Amino acid sequence: MKRLLFFPAAILMLLTLPQRATASVPVSLVDETLTYDVIYKWGFINKVAGYATLSLRNDGDLYRASLYAENAPWANSIYMLRDTLYTTMTKQNMYPVEYIYIAHEEGKYKKDVLKFHHSGNTFTADAVRYKRASDDAPMTSSSISLEGQGMTVDMLSSFFYLRTLDFPTMAKGKSISVNIFSGSKKEKLKITYLGPQSVELNGSKVNCYRINFTFTRKGKESSDPIAGWISADDRRIPIKVEGQLPVGKVRAMYTGPNP
Repeated sequence: MKRLLFFPAAILMLLTLPQRATASVPVSLVDETLTYDVIYKWGFINKVAGYATLSLRNDGDLYRASLYAENAPWANSIYMLRDTLYTTMTKQNMYPVEYIYIAHEEGKYKKDVLKFHHSGNTFTADAVRYKRASDDAPMTSSSISLEGQGMTVDMLSSFFYLRTLDFPTMAKGKSISVNIFSGSKKEKLKITYLGPQSVELNGSKVNCYRINFTFTRKGKESSDPIAGWISADDRRIPIKVEGQLPVGKVRAMYTGPNP
């Protein structure tokens, strides 16, 4: 469920070769706050299980963004979830600078802090993870260095890099991959463009670009394919993300206003 909330999303892509796989295009990344319902579906159950808020602010040569996700009140007794992500990116090339992930889940606390660097085609990150098993448990920490060749994103900056891709010039079925760093590991994120498709939102149709994406670690897929729909306008708003759970499926749906 977390990967769907993060959409990464977010969420992205250059080939790991030095040249671009597809050109980025001008997109209006203006100050914004986007809200989402997270809906759980299983059989006849079709209920809002959580909420997410995605915000972006311009800051000189940088973008600063955040994502906050939480359960709906009825779901707290089943699984308590409070996740917050922050990212800082360069406006030029959308390179991540710093990524922070804070999770409060079932009494556990975790915080990941990644500091990014890049030289030429090499991206590195110094990652520190802080963990506490319960409210009265001691805080522990661990660190790791991550490295990748080719464009690299974090779980939140991927939302925004994705929105700069030139979908109209991409052939249906085209796949693109990037590195994605989290607090303890490096994965590959593979995106496949599936062509234009409309999505119903607030009683009307929104023209979108449809994609799916998978995470791969050490040559093996670490998630089932996740489907996404991005509005086909100059804002490229993530409209819907959908994927399977072990029981049922979950969908993150933009709550408007319509693009």
